[in-house]
Amino acid sequence: MQKNLIIISLLGMALILSAGLSGCSPHRIDIQQGNKVSPENFAKLKIGMSRNQIVFILGTPLLKDPFNQDRWDYIYYKKPGNEAVRQSRVTLYFDRDILQKIDDSDYTPEVHEEKMKIENIDSNDLPPGLRPEPRQ
Repeated sequence: MQKNLIIISLLGMALILSAGLSGCSPHRIDIQQGNKVSPENFAKLKIGMSRNQIVFILGTPLLKDPFNQDRWDYIYYKKPGNEAVRQSRVTLYFDRDILQKIDDSDYTPEVHEEKMKIENIDSNDLPPGLRPEPRQ
């Protein structure tokens, strides 16, 4: 009788452990690589701009084709945790340091937009050193 009770309790614990562990998945960090081209900065690009102007707006490109010096690729790769990979690409073509063509066929602005959750915070909930000064 006591053996049966021990066996039943061991089987019950094994069942509980296996059910609990099957639903667990490891935490995966967000991976972001490349040039983040915000929609605001993308809108600033104009045909006829110099390479220096482009670098000022977008930064140095992730890829400079060694076989074609007149092509710059701004690639952005985002792998948020357990979600699917999202990518975006803007390719710029130059002729004598002047922007001639913008290939935005693979540009996806929503990949670059960060959505922040902003909540209403009661200043009384903040520690004393972080509370704003009362207005006069």
